[in-house]
Amino acid sequence: MKPNGNSPVSDECSSSTRWAPILGHWSVGDDQIAYKGGDQHFAAHGQEFPIGILVNNRELLSGACRVDVEFDEVSSGIFAGGIILGYRSQERYYLEVQLGAGQAAYCVSEFVSGFGWRPLKVAGPRDVLEAKRRYTLDVSLRGQELRAAVDGVKVLEILIPRPLEGKQTGLTAAGSHPVRFSNFAAAADRPRAFVAMEYREPFDTFYREVIKPQAEKLYEVVRIDEKSGPGVIFQDMQREISQSDVVIAEITPANPNVFYELGYAQALGKPTILLAQRGGKLPFDIASYRVVFYDDSIGGKSRVEEDLARHLDAISQSAG
Repeated sequence: MKPNGNSPVSDECSSSTRWAPILGHWSVGDDQIAYKGGDQHFAAHGQEFPIGILVNNRELLSGACRVDVEFDEVSSGIFAGGIILGYRSQERYYLEVQLGAGQAAYCVSEFVSGFGWRPLKVAGPRDVLEAKRRYTLDVSLRGQELRAAVDGVKVLEILIPRPLEGKQTGLTAAGSHPVRFSNFAAAADRPRAFVAMEYREPFDTFYREVIKPQAEKLYEVVRIDEKSGPGVIFQDMQREISQSDVVIAEITPANPNVFYELGYAQALGKPTILLAQRGGKLPFDIASYRVVFYDDSIGGKSRVEEDLARHLDAISQSAG
């Protein structure tokens, strides 16, 4: 079976991607990668079995990954194979999107330090998977919105509970029988910044002259009133925040919509940057957060540009 033509990423052969095994025994060739099993057993989903992790030099926080997966044996025991996203170290938080894991055909799992692997969402009976058949697994991640498709058919969609800590991608497998991978590809998207603010002057000018120019140096900038097309604004707002990598909120006026958007972002664990004119009184619940204060003057504009750029750069660099 050839890779699906509707895949969002193009072919990327193993020879152009550098690999490093973390767990288990692997062989890496120009055309195929194989998990050959492992000596160590690890706890996952309430069981213990061999697990393999192979990471590479392809990085993304938002974007798409694809790989072809083939199992030598599916008739009994443990078997799984798929893609790792957000890897930073063996002990830090990351995601696995696999075929065969969690006693299901399709599974999104998270690794939590001190706990291990646990499924976030599963779909399909595991016995539909066949040995010696090549499956094309496509995974797209935009902010915290993850979608998975197999052979061009969407099988899972989930809002992951927290932002990824790392950027590395890789492969994961489990069980005692070989799992073969080919045609791995990864393509990173430009990260997104969502801007929450009151839509009137002088804040519209502040957005055009300060916030947007500084944020666009590192991010694609989204403000909900600039989105076109049909849809419910409330639902659009939730989707855009979930797909963003950072939220910038101008909180000088006590605007309930802005504070709702800020609360939704913080409930998802989004990095946030708060901006406010100097001298204003902040709500009690916000007063303990770090706020970039600015003066409504020419000199104040220059200073807030520097402060905003520094905070955006720090957030961009924080995921390693």
